[in-house]
Amino acid sequence: METLQTQTRPGLSGTALKLAACITMLIDHIGASCLEAGLLVPLIASGTFSTDPAAASLLQMDRVLRYIGRLAFPIFCFLLVEGFLHTHDFKKYALRMLGFALISEGPFDWAFFSGVYWGHQNVYFTLLLGLLAMKALDTYQTPEGMPALKGILGAAACILAAALLHCDYDVLGLALILALYMTRKDKRAQCIAGAVFSLFEPVAPLAFGLVWFYSGERGGSSKLEQWAFYWFYPVHLSVLAAAVALAFPG
Repeated sequence: METLQTQTRPGLSGTALKLAACITMLIDHIGASCLEAGLLVPLIASGTFSTDPAAASLLQMDRVLRYIGRLAFPIFCFLLVEGFLHTHDFKKYALRMLGFALISEGPFDWAFFSGVYWGHQNVYFTLLLGLLAMKALDTYQTPEGMPALKGILGAAACILAAALLHCDYDVLGLALILALYMTRKDKRAQCIAGAVFSLFEPVAPLAFGLVWFYSGERGGSSKLEQWAFYWFYPVHLSVLAAAVALAFPG
């Protein structure tokens, strides 16, 4: 794997970006789970949305929370590319992503669909496929350092898998990850590409305002804190799923 020399400068560390992504993701999921799945969807399903006096306020609040949350996924994609470029053990990294994808699927389904749902898979699957697509492009290159046909086909297979599995953000998510990977040598180009390839979500391009201030440093974090970032996704989804089930039974 190619190793890049990261130029450090004052700014946000990788740990700071992870915190920002986790906080905005939590805000987003409160809207998607508690407000949408717990309140708005039942109102619409019952036909009482237009007559409920609180519905308009709930919808407005949901939009605010979801717009804030749009910052999370692009930051996670950027951090995935950084993780791929600097990992010392790709196999362990990929297996960890797979493990958390499997662990997170139940909480994901219950938080957003109130039960087992096979029509949409959680974002860890998206990130795993993005990781495998980058590995394919990195492994198979021309002598000039460009992606070879095998690498392109491997990345295309990952994009197809994301579409068939209906992963969170599916094809658009993989395109964003690969755009960030292909522009990794130029920070300005990377931020521009990231903003362009995240235009499918309102507000999401603003995430690259934070990425621009990335210092190139990992930031201080213990092993426990590193694992906490991985566990944050399934744990907070489990809490939200339980909250919705208790607050809005049936």
